Amino acid sequence: MPIYKKDKISYNTRFLVWQIDETENWLRQDIVLTDMCINRLEAMKSSVHRKGFLSIRHLLKALGYTPVALHYDVFGKPHLVDGKFISITHSHNFAAIAVGDNPLGVDIEKERPKVQRIAPKFLHSSERMLNESDRFRTTQWCIKEAAYKAFGKKGLSFLHHIRTTKMDCEHPVAAVQTEEGVIELKNWIYHWHQFSCAVVLKTS
Repeated sequence: MPIYKKDKISYNTRFLVWQIDETENWLRQDIVLTDMCINRLEAMKSSVHRKGFLSIRHLLKALGYTPVALHYDVFGKPHLVDGKFISITHSHNFAAIAVGDNPLGVDIEKERPKVQRIAPKFLHSSERMLNESDRFRTTQWCIKEAAYKAFGKKGLSFLHHIRTTKMDCEHPVAAVQTEEGVIELKNWIYHWHQFSCAVVLKTS
């Protein structure tokens, strides 16, 4: 289907979501894949992953980018040739990208009860308020995953280095402990049926 959701937020950041209802053959149409893209597709055993990968290329096209404009560093973090920041995510039948002038991250997750069981593995005790919903817990996970992507380096722990704060505000905060001190990242939160999503920006 066409783009499911789009928004333009601070720091010239554009956010687009694709609902993946098409066949893999349909998604291969109207885009030109690089050799890197073809090799990555051939290595994917899951049709869900292949369709997520292809839908991302359609979102890039919607923003005026060709697949050759995207490349990855040694940590697997995506970059655009024009110097803008990009983050990519897909979960089940949704895929999304965020592109902007500041470091950023995006994450989509399906809301499932198991998030309650694994919460102690990614949430500090100070973050685990009692009787929070699956949506609330999933949103916390999305914030941490998006913050991790924004930094794009190994060694950050969801449990030990990233805290979700101001969860009752319009723009919750991910407080990330780094060697230089604590850096706060502002979040834009989106919800739709059974899914949560966070777009995080490093604004300073």
